[in-house]
Amino acid sequence: MTATALALAPHLTRILHAEPVGPVAVADSSIELERAAALLLRGAYRLGQLATDGALADPWPAGSAAGVRARYVANCLRELDTFLKGLLDQVAPTALGRPRRHNAASRVHDVARLPTYHDRRSPPLAILSSDVARLRALGRSRACLWHCHGLVRRSDQDGDAWMTAGWHAPGSTQLRRYALGDRLTPEGGDLIGVGAFYRQLAYKIADA
Repeated sequence: MTATALALAPHLTRILHAEPVGPVAVADSSIELERAAALLLRGAYRLGQLATDGALADPWPAGSAAGVRARYVANCLRELDTFLKGLLDQVAPTALGRPRRHNAASRVHDVARLPTYHDRRSPPLAILSSDVARLRALGRSRACLWHCHGLVRRSDQDGDAWMTAGWHAPGSTQLRRYALGDRLTPEGGDLIGVGAFYRQLAYKIADA
């Protein structure tokens, strides 16, 4: 992750990383959970700001500027994914001696399968598992924007003729599909939806 595509406000960064005060606060792990959730929420909100009236609200540029935009969007998505993994670290830290899973989609799936989640009348597994596919699609979109400037060169699976992106198709609740050879040029509305998705994930995970 490069610093800092989403440009968090300095005063918020100080609050998030401030040392807890008092013996009770030091022992209370919920403080770190709150900080991790706040960071993800702030990053998602900032993406929405950029897509509403900031640089990402403008039409997709042409020429060399298109590549710059593609990498900037990819970096924003990468930061949100990093913030999400920070929150997951607080909810379900990797057990000592176990290899750490770096894929956020797989880790969300793991969290949903924790035994404590199944003691509830409405287990979050039914909620979180529906988000895993979108996280995987966002990972593909991020890689496509970063490495190929948005040119779709790989399908979801071998033999497919399309790649599913991490934002919805216009006027639909389904994720948008791009044919091989198409180019990803997410508009402001697409990115606003992505920010809202990460905010929803923050609440689901932190409140579980």
